[in-house]
Amino acid sequence: MATDRLLPLKRTLGLVESTSSISRISKVPNELRRLKKEAYSPQIVSIGPYHHGKGNLPDMEKHKLQYVLHLLHRTTTPVETLDDCGQAIQNLVQRVRGCYAEDIRRSVENKLLQILVVDGCFIFEMFYRRAFPPETNLNDPIANNAWMVSSLEHDLVLLENQIPFFILVKLYDIFQERLNIPPEHSLTSLALSFFHLEMDDMQKGMSTEPNHLLDLLHKVWLPRSDMGQSGSETRGFDRCASELIEAGIQFEKNESRHLLDIEFDPNDGVIKIPPLSIDAAESLLRNFIALEQCDISTRTFHISSYALMMRSLIRSSVDVKLLQQKGIIISDLELGGSDWIAIDGVCKNVVFSERFFFNKLCTDVREYRASRFHWQRQKAIWTVSCHRYLAELKRDYFSNPWKIIAFLAALALLILTGLGTGYTVRSYYNGSSELENVL
Repeated sequence: MATDRLLPLKRTLGLVESTSSISRISKVPNELRRLKKEAYSPQIVSIGPYHHGKGNLPDMEKHKLQYVLHLLHRTTTPVETLDDCGQAIQNLVQRVRGCYAEDIRRSVENKLLQILVVDGCFIFEMFYRRAFPPETNLNDPIANNAWMVSSLEHDLVLLENQIPFFILVKLYDIFQERLNIPPEHSLTSLALSFFHLEMDDMQKGMSTEPNHLLDLLHKVWLPRSDMGQSGSETRGFDRCASELIEAGIQFEKNESRHLLDIEFDPNDGVIKIPPLSIDAAESLLRNFIALEQCDISTRTFHISSYALMMRSLIRSSVDVKLLQQKGIIISDLELGGSDWIAIDGVCKNVVFSERFFFNKLCTDVREYRASRFHWQRQKAIWTVSCHRYLAELKRDYFSNPWKIIAFLAALALLILTGLGTGYTVRSYYNGSSELENVL
């Protein structure tokens, strides 16, 4: 008995082989959680052991069981199928325990198997319904509620609300043949389709299996090419968006669907950035960053680098409004003040490694800004200056009808004065010519 009680200590000390060398599903650090608790906590549904039975989340359990029942009845032998699911997952329970950063044995005790079966089948049924929609959703309390669907998509990508991906793989193997799922509908494609994403050629050949759903989306969001990582002190742009505009650097929306596909062309001085919806992406960005901070197996700080770069670019509501006009920032807010606060808050209390993945981009922009004889940059500066002067003219002289009348009166007076002066000069020269003719 004493030996069994010391088993966790022995595993910690490396004296016995652990079921998992790396904890892949972590708790969000308190330093990040206290900044915006709702960005890391499930709204309506718990997945996995961390939030099981907390708050009002048990209210969703009856809907989860209903989905599980629908999934089982899609097969010809529902009881046998459930037994097969239970047996397959039972063989993986010890491996599952090693995937969580905290000891979950006391919190769920003997419930872990049931949690994995119910949550896994519930997720798979949601994926199946999205890929193969039923003819009617009249009896579906989830599909008929737009808020619930949005909340579910939010909850399924929280770092603390995950089950290991290999559990979903095992369930997919069981149901694929029994539901006649076409081979082209892999588990990965079903998952991405649920989150309104499509697989490209690189994702089809994904070399490593994701650890969980959040890790899958993280892999999808990674850039298609190397962005020039560096161990230098570079941590973003040294000027914000409005200052870069004044320096002759332009911004355009990149039509790429990959958020990290940010480009800079030194020939025309244009930074192309894919659009970012703050309202839709803030929580996901926060959980991606928490994943990178807590799970060293990701071996990447791409999202952390992206957030830091955007934070250096957006330092006030003026910058947000400028990027909104370019179609880069998408928001329902007109002035962008809350968006600036949201972007600024994403990077707080985040520990960045030396691997900043936009170093080359930021260096190229800085060198372009320092060039004095680039005609495209000078043209952009002149254009910005003209727009500013026209805006000041409109503000100072055309902001109300009385100012317009006063401006037109002053302009008319100036024209009349000029005409009078011209007439006087002309009369003087004509008089001089006549005098010379007389003499």
